[in-house]
Amino acid sequence: MSQEADLIRQKHSVKVNNGSGVLIQPMSPDYAYVLTAKHCLKVNSNDLNSDDIDPHVIITYDGKPITVLDIIFHDTEDMAIFIVDPDLTLELMINCTPLDDNDEVFLCGYPEDRREGDVSEYSANKYEFYSTDQNRVILTPKAVITHSNVVGFSGGGIFTLGNNNDPVLLCGIETKMDGNIDNEYHGNISVIPISEYEKLVDNPQKLYLGKTLAPLLPLHLSSFEHLDNFTFDVQRSWADDDGLNLLQDVLRALVTEQIKVSLFPYEILQNLEQSFHVHNRPMHELRCIGLWKAFLELLTISILIDKPETVDLAYVREMMKSKRLMYIGGSGVWREYIKDILFTDLEELNENSIIITQTHSKSHSPKFTNDFIKKISDKINIGRADTNSGSIINVRREINRKISKINSVIDLTTLHAECIEAKETVYEEHTNSAECDDETEGKLLTLLNNEYAPYLTIKELENED
Repeated sequence: MSQEADLIRQKHSVKVNNGSGVLIQPMSPDYAYVLTAKHCLKVNSNDLNSDDIDPHVIITYDGKPITVLDIIFHDTEDMAIFIVDPDLTLELMINCTPLDDNDEVFLCGYPEDRREGDVSEYSANKYEFYSTDQNRVILTPKAVITHSNVVGFSGGGIFTLGNNNDPVLLCGIETKMDGNIDNEYHGNISVIPISEYEKLVDNPQKLYLGKTLAPLLPLHLSSFEHLDNFTFDVQRSWADDDGLNLLQDVLRALVTEQIKVSLFPYEILQNLEQSFHVHNRPMHELRCIGLWKAFLELLTISILIDKPETVDLAYVREMMKSKRLMYIGGSGVWREYIKDILFTDLEELNENSIIITQTHSKSHSPKFTNDFIKKISDKINIGRADTNSGSIINVRREINRKISKINSVIDLTTLHAECIEAKETVYEEHTNSAECDDETEGKLLTLLNNEYAPYLTIKELENED
């Protein structure tokens, strides 16, 4: 079990009255949600129409009370959402795909057998996918589970394992034990998938302060202002950290001044999802902060080089046709994912374009030529990677056609190391914070352009006539 992953699950698990719940920050800076089961809010837990417990008691994993601002109920299902004060440190994402055979998950919460007086101890039990029943998922325990082990888990979250650098994702909310436990207790539980809670917050009749509810999406998708402080977070390798901080501030200011009121990550994702999705990669990666941090860095550099009159969705669309970002949330350098990259839909990619890659590992070089791409493609005989697309010859022909469009592959992390980390002497004359003014910032931007432009300038193809 990953200790870091378990800490994430614990941090988002809360006690709700005599049950459990999940604290999650939606795409709004104004409030957060606690997802739970409706019966956890009722005086008679067996009657969803009975009176509410008054007052509701919600306690965080570390014993702090949470103030309830409002409550949203599902009209018929055992689903409820508390609206509570925001916690902008929360970054939990929801699972984008249904659970399926062999999927293992954790049920997390505060079971009755871990409560003594006012003290409630967090617990997690491992389950695996068993079956589906209408709009519910049935999970079966991986170990022996008694009835008392499960009581009190109602409203608790179902989370992915978070192993091998995979993120912890919220898959659903546990609402009851499955089957007739008076006849036969087998430990199975019934879970409402997180997609049903998405539908609940998307219901236009469910409002808070007269406004529709924020989607169950990460806060960083709402505005680039939640991302700019994370961009260009290069290794602290300069002798003068203050100078490096100044350079970072100049870069970050360049993009936020131009787009903070006119362009939003969620808008881009809605319109250009296909341009971000990498073949065979999980859909939740399209929501990862790592992707949008990398995109904002690419957008910043592109603005620096292209100097567009307007930075809007149309500009982003055209940029992605020539400078295509491919985010892969896995360990290993980009070339280990060459099959995924070359099986991605590149139909809209322009000729002589650049692929910009971002993984969890840094390559040895910032730039890889078309010849290098062709060489590693031939080396692994990529034509045999997907015979479902047609004959091996046709697949190979299609791969070669895609490669012919690509001028080079750029590793974004290594590019920053080359253009910022290794170039303190290039910038040091203009990174004295005591002397920084508009003229100095302009000179810094010129120097940055000189470093990045050779890698990310799209050159026109020469006519062969």
